[in-house]
Amino acid sequence: MKGYNAFRAAYLGTDQVNLQNFGNFDARKVRYSLLWAMYENTAYDELHKWSKSYKDSYGLYSFIRAIYNPTYRIGEFWKSHLWGGALDANAGDGKTIPSALPILTDNKSLRPAIAQIWQWSNWEIRKDIYSLWGTVFGDGFIKVVDDPDLKKVYLSIVHPSQIADLIADAWGNVKGYVIEYEREDPKENLAKSTEQTKMVTYREVAYRDGKNVRYETYLNNDLYAWNGKEAEWDVPLGFVPLVFMKHNDVGLDFGWSEIHAGLPKFREVDDQASKLNDQIRKVVEGAGIMAGVNKPTPDEQAEMEQEARKLGRDEAPMYWTTNTDAKYIPLVAPLEVDQVAANIQNLLKELERDYPELNSDIHNITGDISGRALRLNRAPIEDKVTQRRPNYDNALVRAHKMALSIGGMRGYDNFKGITLDSFQKGNLDHSIGTRPVFAKDPLDDLEVQSAFWAAAAQAKSAGMPLESFLEENGWTKERITKVTKKIAENRKQLAVEMDFFNNDQNNDNNNQTNNE
Repeated sequence: MKGYNAFRAAYLGTDQVNLQNFGNFDARKVRYSLLWAMYENTAYDELHKWSKSYKDSYGLYSFIRAIYNPTYRIGEFWKSHLWGGALDANAGDGKTIPSALPILTDNKSLRPAIAQIWQWSNWEIRKDIYSLWGTVFGDGFIKVVDDPDLKKVYLSIVHPSQIADLIADAWGNVKGYVIEYEREDPKENLAKSTEQTKMVTYREVAYRDGKNVRYETYLNNDLYAWNGKEAEWDVPLGFVPLVFMKHNDVGLDFGWSEIHAGLPKFREVDDQASKLNDQIRKVVEGAGIMAGVNKPTPDEQAEMEQEARKLGRDEAPMYWTTNTDAKYIPLVAPLEVDQVAANIQNLLKELERDYPELNSDIHNITGDISGRALRLNRAPIEDKVTQRRPNYDNALVRAHKMALSIGGMRGYDNFKGITLDSFQKGNLDHSIGTRPVFAKDPLDDLEVQSAFWAAAAQAKSAGMPLESFLEENGWTKERITKVTKKIAENRKQLAVEMDFFNNDQNNDNNNQTNNE
């Protein structure tokens, strides 16, 4: 665990020289620990064994704090916009009942099975944890767990720091893995209240062995039956039930965290902001030298401190002396606070250009803002989310297919008609449907419709038939016919109403004339 105690800049490098460091197990554990510390705003705190070497590696201010660090906001944004929202308990397509994960498939028998997998997996909650971990760590793992005793198959998310080794093919399909982490020694019966729990290393190895998957479990370096039955066993599966996903796939063996490229700017802003805040504190509580004055006696010092305590926060203590040669010399160097603050603001603007999602709440600003302005502001955010989602959706579909195959093989409830051969036959094909990045505002739709029909009116005034305008804007002939027919009916009804109004008006005028 030596590598886990110290940080090296090479652990974040992804050029050809540092590829080995980037994928090394110890290096990844330090990197994951750092990334999570950024999310919880503790990266500069001494509670992490690697924090000092981290600050030293980049020459950071000794008293740096996470003053701006936007990692939490970034993590929460992606947590709520990748798979955020409620699931349809029946795994529907999202048309009748809204769903965070609309399932599109021609095989209706898949829906109850997928819904059952979600229920057994507590996927309503776990999906958000998975998207958060994927965003912050850069890597996501879903393990498909088969429990014949409970007659359940479910999706379990694995912390990336527990993946000691991984073998994957060119398409990202896992062919073998090693899971390793510390847990309590099952062979020790220690007193819970006084003695420290003994920890050992749990290791789980899985790999393809012909048509089977071979499992081995170890306690430290020795085979051990953690399940209480056996330490080695085979399962007749045609796949290793683990799915690996890269949040931002940049062509490496492991993925990039969403904050990976932003770390240098985060550090720079925190570094400057920490120094500025401490400089302001020094000015407020500034030290100085009284030249030409003897050091006060203890009684005089106590009297001055008592007077100082009587003063309010906005009043500075004043010291008087009859010595005409006395001088006060401040020891705090002057600093142009406005200029430093302006420089920090410029850094923030540049950083937020890299992360448009940090500006996603522009609709909360004071004053009116049009739907068009919101759409323009959200466009780069929506493009980014649309680019990230396929990695997550594809991973979930692969996990579904594995769970469906296992549930069908075991004959679990709601998996009727599914077998291990169903995948090869294409019977498990399905996908995650598209869904909006931001919730729709009905007023935005009204604004778009108003602009559309205003453009239609202008086109008609210029001599373009309404039918031609609608056709050029992608309307089908059936829809055009329906709308134009409705318009004609409305015009006819309006003409009838106008005739009735005119006749009624004429009758009133005639009656008035006769009365006169």
